[in-house]
Amino acid sequence: MNVKDPVCGMEIDPKEAAGKSEYKGQTYYFCSPDCKKAFDKEPEKYVSPDHHHHGEHH
Repeated sequence: MNVKDPVCGMEIDPKEAAGKSEYKGQTYYFCSPDCKKAFDKEPEKYVSPDHHHHGEHH
């Protein structure tokens, strides 16, 4: 099952992820080291409730 890179939104296979981070008990996977680095620098920016996609475009 694919997961979404929280930084760029790309769909990736967790087994093929370039990196992963744990944040508040949740594991996030990344398509590239750059995305992981951006997430690790400011995770709140990517996991804030208004950043989640529920079929709505802001």
